[in-house]
Amino acid sequence: MSDEAFRCGAVALLGVPNVGKSTLMNRVIGARVAIVTPKPQTTRHRILGIYSDDRRQIVFVDTPGIHKGSRQLNKNMVRIAYAAAEEADVLAIMQDASKPLDRMTKMLIARFADGRLQQPRIHVLNKVDRADKARLLPRLQQMQQLDPEAKAYVPVSARKGIQTDALLNELTRYLPIQPPMHDPDWFTDQSQRQLAAEYVREQVFLSMHQEIPFQTAVDIERFEEHGDSVDIEAVILVGSERHKPMLIGKGGGGMKAVGTKARLGLEEILGCKVHLNLWVKVDEAWFDHPGKLTDLGLGTD
Repeated sequence: MSDEAFRCGAVALLGVPNVGKSTLMNRVIGARVAIVTPKPQTTRHRILGIYSDDRRQIVFVDTPGIHKGSRQLNKNMVRIAYAAAEEADVLAIMQDASKPLDRMTKMLIARFADGRLQQPRIHVLNKVDRADKARLLPRLQQMQQLDPEAKAYVPVSARKGIQTDALLNELTRYLPIQPPMHDPDWFTDQSQRQLAAEYVREQVFLSMHQEIPFQTAVDIERFEEHGDSVDIEAVILVGSERHKPMLIGKGGGGMKAVGTKARLGLEEILGCKVHLNLWVKVDEAWFDHPGKLTDLGLGTD
């Protein structure tokens, strides 16, 4: 790759849930653009993370994990992922190298390798820091057999930053030669309001333990800036009456913990004092209601 030609383009991060797409993007960008939890389907919509330096601008598109599900929210999430793939310049298809190659990932690889999409494909084998080193080479050989037309197969650890620079260089090779699309000081396209909703939802997911965080969402009802501070009022939607007391906790302790952690994260990224008020509301059908999904930014339009 010539260092003289500036390259810029979009890279879609694709894969099943929990392969580390958001962790990789945050690592490369150097900021918590996307929330990260151990729970499946944490990422629900398309999130841009923008990496810029003096010779390239890579617009990473973090997508929801591709999975099967009957709810309207599930279907919307998968449509968003495939739409991002169609619009990207390069496809980065991720997998968890610390686990055996699962059936859904094989199906996903086959779908992208079938020729319907012409974009260059790079397979990213993440979590190599947790993988059995003796099985890594056979895994790479298996990937070459499953998708021999892919441009590269790159083992990385997004969590520890292993091989992420090599991945950036490999991705850059296949980006169009063109000027940057975004201001080099930008690192995401998300509004502060969207970041607030995501940071609250992250703490809700982390607090729900083995319950079903998939049935929770966050709706920002008020976001007002006052010079050196921001006032935020947010409603946490839960899909069941029994989830409400579990989230609130004894004496309101659960809700207080969620609010405190979310507020501290928001103060760090917004660079100002944040006043955050949270409420919990039961809506048993929000994840199947097209209008509500659109209101929450989870529609497909």
